[in-house]
Amino acid sequence: MSEKLEKVIVVEGGDNSSDFSYLEIPDNDLSFIEGDPSMMNNSPYPEVRAAVSTEVDPDIKLNHWRTWFLTTIFVIVFAGVNQFFSLRYPSITIGFVVAQVISFPIGKALEKLPDIQFKRAPFFNLNPGKYTKQEHALLTIVVSLTSSTSYAMNILIAQTNFYNQDVSVGYQILMVFSTQLLGYGVAGLTRRFIVYPAHMLWPQTLVTSTVFSALAKSNLAENFKTSRVNWSRYKMFAVVTIFSFVWYWFPGFIFKALSYFNWVCWIAPNNIVVNQIFGVSSGLGIIPITFDWTQITQALSFSPLATPFWVAANTYGSVFVFFIVLLPILYYTNTWDAKYMPMISSSTFDNRQQKYNMSKIITKDYRIDHQAYKEYSPLFIPYSYLLNYATNFAAVIAIFTHTALYNGKDIVAKFRNSKHGGEDIHKRLMNSFKEVPDWWYAAVFVVSVGLAFATVSGFHEHTQMPAWGLVIALCIAFVGFIPQGLLEGLTNQHVGLNVVTEIVAGYVFPGNPFANMFIKLYGFIPMRQGLDFSRDLKLGQYMKIPPRVLFVFQIYGTILACLVNVGVQQWMRFNIKNICESTNEFSCPNGRVIFNASISFSLVKELFSPGKRYNPLLYFFLIGAIFPIFTWLLWKRYPNRWFGRINSPVFFTGPGNIPPSTLYNYSLYFATCFVFNYYLKKYHSFFHARYNNVISAAFDAGVAISAIIIFLCVSYPGGKLVWWGNTVYQNTKDYKSTPFYTLKEGETFGPSKW
Repeated sequence: MSEKLEKVIVVEGGDNSSDFSYLEIPDNDLSFIEGDPSMMNNSPYPEVRAAVSTEVDPDIKLNHWRTWFLTTIFVIVFAGVNQFFSLRYPSITIGFVVAQVISFPIGKALEKLPDIQFKRAPFFNLNPGKYTKQEHALLTIVVSLTSSTSYAMNILIAQTNFYNQDVSVGYQILMVFSTQLLGYGVAGLTRRFIVYPAHMLWPQTLVTSTVFSALAKSNLAENFKTSRVNWSRYKMFAVVTIFSFVWYWFPGFIFKALSYFNWVCWIAPNNIVVNQIFGVSSGLGIIPITFDWTQITQALSFSPLATPFWVAANTYGSVFVFFIVLLPILYYTNTWDAKYMPMISSSTFDNRQQKYNMSKIITKDYRIDHQAYKEYSPLFIPYSYLLNYATNFAAVIAIFTHTALYNGKDIVAKFRNSKHGGEDIHKRLMNSFKEVPDWWYAAVFVVSVGLAFATVSGFHEHTQMPAWGLVIALCIAFVGFIPQGLLEGLTNQHVGLNVVTEIVAGYVFPGNPFANMFIKLYGFIPMRQGLDFSRDLKLGQYMKIPPRVLFVFQIYGTILACLVNVGVQQWMRFNIKNICESTNEFSCPNGRVIFNASISFSLVKELFSPGKRYNPLLYFFLIGAIFPIFTWLLWKRYPNRWFGRINSPVFFTGPGNIPPSTLYNYSLYFATCFVFNYYLKKYHSFFHARYNNVISAAFDAGVAISAIIIFLCVSYPGGKLVWWGNTVYQNTKDYKSTPFYTLKEGETFGPSKW
């Protein structure tokens, strides 16, 4: 036995758990097991073994009419519907899990078509064969990449309906194409670092993989028998989906107070302190109870069952330190006039406690009017935003220090040899297919960069940003791509660059809201899209989809979805009366947020420069650079203790969704993850391995389908259920986001000069 093999830690738990041990791989290195056939026939990670099959068909055919037809239909429908509802408040999104569930019976039905071929088209067969997991997975991957509306559409709605610019369709298509495709090339060129390694699990993909197996009634993990529950995973998925679908009618329509379960506030609806401590909308949510799955997933926008417990613990540790301990101290001591604003809010305010009216400080040529700013009011930011900014500043720097300390040697070695560290069973099985050449990805990158320069330079009147500004944005997006991928591939999390890009733009292009929008667009979205592409490459590896087929379908689906996004939004702008007005159901909330942010972050010199009110927050950049050194030393000294598992990027980026999420959502998320991914995994490991991912996907699918039906069939036609259970949570200071102090008419707060 090699010296490295002796370092392998076998973790046991549950009844007869010796049959379900797993390996902790030292230094992310698989090379030491290459000589042992018994350790080479499956993944060393139990969650992967339970979710992903090692079967592969090297002769599988996916390039046929049925795949193209179904993929085209689902991309058009999902991209179109989600684009339509993205302009509505509250918005509704049909996630790819709905496509995953609905497409399966459709594909199986088409499998029954007669086997007919045509002499004049020998390449066409009416029935190309069995509807396989690979075909099902290919469609789902493409829909997952394209179903959500492009972020560029929010920029466009801000330009057309808030800045009242007239922009051409060609400009819109160029912008959307360039931003959606830019990250794909970088993702492909870095796949040896963030996709191929076995330890890059991309945990969210394991849930999706399990559903494919469950729907196909695979026997994968059926040998893990439990003493109490021995349902097939298909049955478990069906039962939980039906339960989730039926139950969501209660918090989603019949009894909405079950969702915002701030029962203490119902007793004392007008007590400010009680509502701020126990409130779930604008308070601390000290007693986190809900009966609504969407409140639980709201914290990080995906299921807590798909998140490793150590990640949830790091995330909630940060929330506890900054928002449960520090926030009340700063708020109740009235630091930076905090008591004149809600404790947690997604708005900014003027010195009259009103939402800041950005239109008062903007000129006709879309620049900041500094004189008008001095005459109107300073911009006041609630602590829910300030602490979000602070932790984001730390996370952006921490990810580089952390990666250098923890992964530096491995990255350098993989630059020299893409197979460094060995290949697990799933990567070796994929070697039977033709790989996508690096030059394909390089070509996509070059073309998309060209489109980006054409957008910025060719339509300067709309972007108001020089070409060198685009270079700055792309450097921000891609300089940290590998560290970001390493983080998300292990934790499901990434460090958002939206705040940092806005800060940079505010200093580089002061008083220029349009340049601020475009630095943010090209500095943040290519990284986000690229990581989504990397995630789907990993899912393609798990599902054994030929890489070249997957590449072609991903590019095709993205281009098609972009055209659908632009077409639907253009139709809506000219066919929905009073669209984007605050009184309209389609009030364009995302575009409004971008409009406000573009102006407020053009004032960063007035907010964050030395001597200004919020300047101390910039010290968090330094904190982010230093903090990982201490966590690394703890990890080296105490690798198996809880404080050795502190992950600096996860810790600082954890609260990144506050607002719009609240402490209530994070507490629920942490508690749910503890139950499933700590308690059940440790004490009922067979049950966890067999059912955890299935239950996660079933909850998501049931709620998504139920929400769609409630909206389309009940709420949208005008159906309402008015009674105490649907109004009690709204009649509270918590729901109304009431501040601690209320000004009298004519009064102001804050400094007299700014």
